[in-house]
Amino acid sequence: MKLASLTKKGSISRFFAAAASIKGRPPAVKSAALGKQFSEKRSFSIESKLAIALSLFCFILYANTISNGYAMDDIEILQNNSFVLKGLQGIPEILSTPHLRGFMIAPNETYRPLSLVMFAVEYQFWGANPSVNHFFNIVVYILGVLSLFTFLRRLLGPQRLMVAFAAAMLFAVHPIHTEVVANVKSRDELLCFLFGMSALNLFISYMEHNMFPYLVLGIGSMFLSLLSKETDITFLAVIPLLFFLYKNNNRKRAFIIFGGAVAAAAAFLLLRAHILDINGNEITSINMIDNELAKAPSLAVRHATAIYTLGLYLKLLALPYPLISDYSYRTIPFKSLSDPIVIAIAVAYISLAAIAIQRIIRYRKDILAFGILFYLLCLSLFANITFLIGSGMGERFLFCASAGFCLVAALGLEQLAGGSLEIKHFARPKVALVLLPMLLIFSNITYARNAEWKDNKTLYTADLAKSPNSSRLNYCVGYTIVSEDYERETDPVEKQKLLADGIRYLKRSIDIFPEYGNAQIEIGNAYFINKQYDSAEIHDKIAIQVNPNACEAMNNLAGVYFLTHRLPQAVEMCKKAIAVRPNYAEAYYNTGLCYYNMSQFDSSISYLRGALLADPGYSKAYITLAANYTALHIPDSVSKYQALSRLGGKK
Repeated sequence: MKLASLTKKGSISRFFAAAASIKGRPPAVKSAALGKQFSEKRSFSIESKLAIALSLFCFILYANTISNGYAMDDIEILQNNSFVLKGLQGIPEILSTPHLRGFMIAPNETYRPLSLVMFAVEYQFWGANPSVNHFFNIVVYILGVLSLFTFLRRLLGPQRLMVAFAAAMLFAVHPIHTEVVANVKSRDELLCFLFGMSALNLFISYMEHNMFPYLVLGIGSMFLSLLSKETDITFLAVIPLLFFLYKNNNRKRAFIIFGGAVAAAAAFLLLRAHILDINGNEITSINMIDNELAKAPSLAVRHATAIYTLGLYLKLLALPYPLISDYSYRTIPFKSLSDPIVIAIAVAYISLAAIAIQRIIRYRKDILAFGILFYLLCLSLFANITFLIGSGMGERFLFCASAGFCLVAALGLEQLAGGSLEIKHFARPKVALVLLPMLLIFSNITYARNAEWKDNKTLYTADLAKSPNSSRLNYCVGYTIVSEDYERETDPVEKQKLLADGIRYLKRSIDIFPEYGNAQIEIGNAYFINKQYDSAEIHDKIAIQVNPNACEAMNNLAGVYFLTHRLPQAVEMCKKAIAVRPNYAEAYYNTGLCYYNMSQFDSSISYLRGALLADPGYSKAYITLAANYTALHIPDSVSKYQALSRLGGKK
């Protein structure tokens, strides 16, 4: 049948070749051109409709996140980030400092300014509004999905448009992405993916059309992707795979594209090193609470547990439940290399790599091989095998890699449809019975999971039920009870019950992992609130011993010293806290308060003004400034600061 078809096509070609010599040639060429133009317009119309369908689907699926508040790292990235809270004026500082410098000085810092710049712009125009931030997360996600759809369409060709659409739809609906979309902080991941996929599309345009602007824009997009999050460095492996094997119209252009991508990565790495160096970034060991592999009993156990984690990633792609916001200490048990599950996972990954390589050797431009290798390459940075990263596992680590999985799944649907996937084939029983339940189940999980990201209390309580042995989740629940629920409650009896509940969760966290500094800080704070100052001092000191940069523990310990009449020690602790977090308004205020009680009024005034520089709405600082000027007998200043305190801010 194929030979007959080829013969027929050959006859048609010979007919047009012969017709080229006769007088009717121009109309024939014109007719062919018009036919091609009509086909392109029709194709464009279909793609546009599919793109609109994807956009609407994404928005509807994640619309319930718009009513959510802030959760997890949103606090340090948005709510309490002094650079973001300056709006447009904070952008120069965002561009010239490490990622968390607007909140605190932290070791092992990164440089990811692009999402912070976007947050600063949003704050400038809409203030601290989580609904606006969530809305823009959805917008960036939609753009990322559309960029993926465009890339897959160009990779697969127009004849396999519905395969590209099916893969993009699976990517859009996959519940593993809820952490990235529903958590505002993860805008860095969304932007990284958007600009990374845009770079691939622009490089394809350069390869096909040899137009220099596409190359420049592609390099620029690659650079922006890295400014969003450095994990796009894995595209340095994806790009040669793509342009030397799949989109390899011109070898010279392929080398230029790869060279441009390397140049973008080199420029970013040099800029990153410079920014971190001039800001005194401290490199320390990885905390066990974040990645327990850092303290694995042996190298064999470390590698076995890392392999087991890779298996959990595969499981979450196929069966995305349960979803948990934290996979830190005690969430994943240590494994041995002799464990049958570990062996099976290792065999599975080696087999995936072998299948991909074998298919490339045999079929050259095999799309299944590309999907597998895209998954493996994008996930390789988070494997914790050749080197350790700051976290043992995270659902966000699958965000980019899952595009490869979705492509492979779409190719499977194509095979179910008989080797060709068109719109009409979605109604075929074999395809519909697989695709529709998957979309419905995934959509339901995604929508429900979005609701769990409503706020810290909702998220942590839901996740602790799924992972009761997590030290961090026990801490998080205890923290929200002590710092949020307790503060809101007005009934004294209920407040005492909440405090007892909070202490119970925090003790559980410390029982699981005694060296967890944040849990030690918060249980110290709970004891401080309960006026158990001896217990508070013990836990604050443990927190500082575990983490010498624990500025909150220093400030809390200063409070213990203040109330137990050890003012010089309190001042010393406050100053240490300020050294770690230069914009720590409360530590400035506490230093000023100590100096006031020591009758060192000039020093007190200086630190109270420092508190107001960090937080102009800190009304207690105005009150204490008025008290200082009363002691100094300067009535004009007393009246000024008393008036300002009455107009005071949030504190």
